Amino acid sequence: MRILVVEDEPLLAMLLEESLTDLGHEPIGAAATVDQAMAMLDSQPVDAALLDFSLGQNSTSAPIAHRLREKGTPFFYLSGHASLQATDNTPAAPLLIKPVSLVDLKSALADLAERVQA
Repeated sequence: MRILVVEDEPLLAMLLEESLTDLGHEPIGAAATVDQAMAMLDSQPVDAALLDFSLGQNSTSAPIAHRLREKGTPFFYLSGHASLQATDNTPAAPLLIKPVSLVDLKSALADLAERVQA
């Protein structure tokens, strides 16, 4: 699968991309901001996405989630907190707790792959 990674911590983004590659997927790049992610979505096909929910001060990946939902593209949120502080305007999606183990990431991607093929 071609997977968009949205993560504002460069080291974690790099580790996620490496893990995706190790698991046989194709990371299309890592976006650190909403604008970067939207540009990637507009310029290339995406099968699925991993979205860090909190992107810096006072910014979330909710606009990206809305775009993905409109396109029918499955995604997971990533967060360092066990409870996501989503609002009523945030599309619901499964949550992976950071740091994400390779086993949990593999399982989540298998679930995404099923949704992409459905």
